[in-house]
Amino acid sequence: MNNKKIFQIFVLTAVLLAMFATTTSASAAGCGTSVTVVSGDTLRKIADRCGTTVSAIQRANPEIGSGNLIYPGQVLLLPGTILGSDGGYLIYIVARGDTVKGLAARFGSTVDLIVAHNPDIKNVNLIYEGQRLTIYVTTPGGNLPPTTPPPSSGQVYYVQKGDTLRNIASRFSTTVEDILKVNSQIANPNLIYVGQAITIPAGVSTYIVQKGDTLRIIAGKFGTTVENLLSLNPNIKNPNLIYVGQVLNVR
Repeated sequence: MNNKKIFQIFVLTAVLLAMFATTTSASAAGCGTSVTVVSGDTLRKIADRCGTTVSAIQRANPEIGSGNLIYPGQVLLLPGTILGSDGGYLIYIVARGDTVKGLAARFGSTVDLIVAHNPDIKNVNLIYEGQRLTIYVTTPGGNLPPTTPPPSSGQVYYVQKGDTLRNIASRFSTTVEDILKVNSQIANPNLIYVGQAITIPAGVSTYIVQKGDTLRIIAGKFGTTVENLLSLNPNIKNPNLIYVGQVLNVR
């Protein structure tokens, strides 16, 4: 094979590689702020397709947790998403390259304000792709926004067969609207699935029994007594017999 032929092959190979790289980049950029899972998808495939990482997708979608279970039709939020603004604040999902200082400038906030309302930020110079941040914005007059924080997240409840958001809200003495505020991943309030992790707003008067719990441990968590828990939960016939997933009144 002569040198000219070798050179032509080299050029053709370089062009093909460049085209592939461009196509891959365009595909990643085309994912936007969310992606709908299709049959055959895995978190790894979606991460590769959308130019992010599995861990970032997991952080952006807390219902996934640390697992890899996704289903066709599920809508996953991606880094860079801005969730609805309300009452002077918004929820932002950190994208690659973001910094607290940069986000403060972008959203008309301050570094101190962002750090104050995101206690999970331990190092102002270290935030993670996919991390959800509550960002308060300053008003045009330069005044600080209202100090009332957005609804904080509390316990995690896993949807059971026959559940609806309405009966879950009733069970925890809260409202569908408040549940939706802390579960932005729920695109359709009428569509939840068995096993789905749903965050219950903090401050509710009920508690979901976790593995290893006893009534004494639960009483300690809520600053009450076993006797008081028994009076609030007359359905407990044996104080030594509670089960994981059981919903108890604690106030």
